[in-house]
Amino acid sequence: MLELRRNIAHLLLGTFFAFLVVSLPHELVIVGNILLIGGLFVSSLLHQRYNIAFLNWLFARFDRPGKFTAKGAITFFVGTLIAVLLFTPLYAALSILVLSISDSLATIAGHYAGKHLLFKKKTIEGTLAFFVCTLAILIFFVAPTKTLLIALIVSATELTTPAYVDDNLTIPFVTGLLLSL
Repeated sequence: MLELRRNIAHLLLGTFFAFLVVSLPHELVIVGNILLIGGLFVSSLLHQRYNIAFLNWLFARFDRPGKFTAKGAITFFVGTLIAVLLFTPLYAALSILVLSISDSLATIAGHYAGKHLLFKKKTIEGTLAFFVCTLAILIFFVAPTKTLLIALIVSATELTTPAYVDDNLTIPFVTGLLLSL
């Protein structure tokens, strides 16, 4: 259930943030993103040092156990910040949607329906879900041939990103870069 909760939160927060990227002034989105990253970092430090009931509840329900609390959420919002800083609002929002929707549904599909390992811990089912979701997101904004190519490349990026580099950083960057070409 933890993976499902995490990925539903990932999907909903990312989709909401993508909406804010195209709805609010650029500077406000950047400041809000930086404050969010800072707040997550401070919450992580507080959680590691003090027994705060709300943070205990939050991290127990939405964070994988590990040494660095909120790592996934922090890298997620660093990835969105990269997209917002480097790309136009539309391309940043599309990159964030690919990160939040495609990556979340790929993880859910791989975790719950994945039967065929493709690369390391990634499954054919998860990678296919990522590819189809990316196609569905981009097809309304990008020419079909370019959409297909971007979906293939970003799916390969998600599949092959090394463990020491979080795909929350690579997916929005590669998506935004390819959209900008």
